[in-house]
Amino acid sequence: MELTRQAQLKRGVYWIVFPTYGEAKDAVWRDPRMLFDIIPEKWIEKTNESELVVYFTNGSILQLKGADEPDSLRGAGPLGVVFDEFAKVKIDAWYVVEPILRANGGWAWFVGTPKGKNHLYHFYLRGQERHIEWSSYLLKASQSGIIAPDQLNESQKTMTQADFNQEWECEFLEGAGQVFRGVRDICNAQPKEPKTKHTYIMGVDLAKHEDYTVIAVYDRATNAQVYQNRFNTIEWPFQKKRIKAISDHYNKALIAIDATGIGDPIADDLARVGLAVEPIKFTEPIKKQLIEKLSIWIEQKKISLLPIEETINEFENFSYEIGETGRRYYGAPHGFNDDIVIAQALACWVLNPIIQPAVDQPKTRIRRSYEKQLNEFYHDQQFEITGGELDEWGQI
Repeated sequence: MELTRQAQLKRGVYWIVFPTYGEAKDAVWRDPRMLFDIIPEKWIEKTNESELVVYFTNGSILQLKGADEPDSLRGAGPLGVVFDEFAKVKIDAWYVVEPILRANGGWAWFVGTPKGKNHLYHFYLRGQERHIEWSSYLLKASQSGIIAPDQLNESQKTMTQADFNQEWECEFLEGAGQVFRGVRDICNAQPKEPKTKHTYIMGVDLAKHEDYTVIAVYDRATNAQVYQNRFNTIEWPFQKKRIKAISDHYNKALIAIDATGIGDPIADDLARVGLAVEPIKFTEPIKKQLIEKLSIWIEQKKISLLPIEETINEFENFSYEIGETGRRYYGAPHGFNDDIVIAQALACWVLNPIIQPAVDQPKTRIRRSYEKQLNEFYHDQQFEITGGELDEWGQI
């Protein structure tokens, strides 16, 4: 809306720059609530979808750009530029555009969600420091009223606290930080022998020499850890025998195993001898999903761990780093291990939430009124409808 207004006030070229050309097309050109819902039709002379350009009747031009290749932004002379999702935009794009705007007496807006303390954060601070050229504004979802509180509450159930604070509350997270909160609060499980008719899950992180192989076993009925084994410097044939023996002992437990690299043939060998194996090959996105599910379940107390000091130490040392583009990388600091954390994450990945017994909810006024109407309606036909005979949709 601001670009459209400026384009009418002063004839010239105006840009919306996204991290990529594809994002610009999807977020602005194709969204029916954006360009062509905002710009009055009588102001548009023509459009060019292949170049994502709108030509105004007064001679101004509005164009969508991608910062994939910052050098492609050279040569033109925009008067106004909005950088959207600026935390993900290559900072070199601004280095190209800034001298153009200064030469033209132009202006720029930088819009985005925080992604660590990168260039968006530093630009935000300029505005907070009352710099003569800069102003900055931050609006949290909990303050804006745009998102209903119940929707924010539901979102918080599926995100880590750090992610929620970043995505919804616009908090600039440190470049590195702790991943797991409340670990000690859930370290209340007890070692247990297998129970008849219970099913079990094993998370297995493999190592041979410097790191440790870790086996973490959970009871699926309670999502409580019942066993842990940590060892190193053992040859692969003996490791496979140990994994099989523990799986057999815990009622043929399902084995969620790191099948990256050397883990792939070991997973195949275990499956070949009749074990139930869930091979998981690590990539950065997969590791992120595993760690974040484990973090959420710990915060929400959906699992319980054995109170082992080395486990607690690993969880408390495990951290993240945020790269220049806002991507988060998880792992142990240099000189520390993360084998226990990974084994726990593998086990947690294949666990399901414990289903709580249904609790009868008090009837609402509308529900009571509806049941009364049904009773009156069926009375002549000698039907008596009671609350317990109606399903949640009011059907018999």
